[in-house]
Amino acid sequence: MMKKEIRVYGYGGQGIITLGHLIGEGAVEDKKEVIMTEEYSPYITGGWSRADIIISDEPIDYPLISGIDYLITLSQEGLDVNYDQLKKGGMVFLDGDLVDYSNYSGNFVPIRAKRISEKLGNPRTMNMVILGSFVSKTGLISREAAINAIRKRFPRYAEENVKAFQIGYEGGEL
Repeated sequence: MMKKEIRVYGYGGQGIITLGHLIGEGAVEDKKEVIMTEEYSPYITGGWSRADIIISDEPIDYPLISGIDYLITLSQEGLDVNYDQLKKGGMVFLDGDLVDYSNYSGNFVPIRAKRISEKLGNPRTMNMVILGSFVSKTGLISREAAINAIRKRFPRYAEENVKAFQIGYEGGEL
């Protein structure tokens, strides 16, 4: 049985919840079982947000994660608060410009998502860059399913979002 627990964490405005939805929608397209919960800080703007996603090839009997297989964080707080919940062998995807992981050990996948999205001319595609990296390195959802999920969610902005995804998928070099 395959069951993976994912936490996506960052600040309001970084597209954290959207990123969680895209992971889940891609997994559904790949015919996997998915459940997602969302949580937000009490602040109106600028607070943290979090999406927890469980992906399995069998029905999911409990909606909350028990540990983190994959952490995706676009904030320092995301690493600091969630590091202790990482399962043995867990992977952390992060923006290397926004998150300092030098005092931690483990399996880190840094990508300069913010910098890449700014070079592409749209900082709002930062979450697409890190999604591409996640899909490429984990194989948890297929590239095609992720791109289809992006196209369905952003029909008017599909090309720029898919381009940002592709750059992340290919390792983050422009």
